[in-house]
Amino acid sequence: MKWTEPAYAKLNLTLDILGKLENGYHSLSMVMQSVSLCDQVTLMRGEGISGLQVACGNGAPSGPENIVWRAAQSFFDYCGIQDRDALFQIEKHIPSQAGMGGGSSDGAAALRLLNRAYGTGLSPETLRQIGASVGADVPFCVTGGTMQAQGIGEKLTPLAPLPDCTLLLCKPPVGVSTPQAFRESDRAPAVPPKTPAMAAALASGELNQVADCLGNRFQEILPLPEIEEIVAAMESGGALGACMTGSGSAVFGIFTEESAAQNTGEALRKWGQVWLARPVPQWEI
Repeated sequence: MKWTEPAYAKLNLTLDILGKLENGYHSLSMVMQSVSLCDQVTLMRGEGISGLQVACGNGAPSGPENIVWRAAQSFFDYCGIQDRDALFQIEKHIPSQAGMGGGSSDGAAALRLLNRAYGTGLSPETLRQIGASVGADVPFCVTGGTMQAQGIGEKLTPLAPLPDCTLLLCKPPVGVSTPQAFRESDRAPAVPPKTPAMAAALASGELNQVADCLGNRFQEILPLPEIEEIVAAMESGGALGACMTGSGSAVFGIFTEESAAQNTGEALRKWGQVWLARPVPQWEI
């Protein structure tokens, strides 16, 4: 038999770094948003499939290094399942090293698929608990939508949805080192968090207010010329606001007019890959 799930990308409308924890991780406060750019994850079970397998066309690892493989093993361990003959196929569309949660979303989709295929009936909260052992963004990606994420990303609070809009995404070739960014944050002076204002802006339902509250501490700590140029080009092209997502290096802009986003996207192709997307609301399991 075969089951398929979309694995939606995520954006950080805000990303605040509140401090370093004793275990070496950092305390974060973020607003995360699912968007329509997605991978497709398929689970197959049946004759000829032996053991847990992962196939990914972009050359990603197929064993324990792959987050889908680890998510599946965690699911099987939690449920006490011995029959682990399952093949996952991943059709990638979310760029890697972009700050868009492609791997985490694939891992979350794998948990949803296993829950369906094995008929375990686990709640979203339980799937998030399993996902947290695999990656900090996996719990959010289990049901997505618009949420505030705290702790290292595992403490989730639903927020009012992002109003419908066109999102222009651009991924330049330049990369951002997450460990380096966190090291720089430890040396940087503290700044007021942007997440509370974003939560209030979302509650207002006013897209202009949301755009005014975008913010990413990584972008501030490690300014890269390419990122700043893309942000400026998006705003010049009609974006209400633009910001880097996650630890980068993808940038997104919020547009009210799809035509303006399309035109700006064409101009941005000289900087990297470009996509158009829309917000995706939280889904049910």
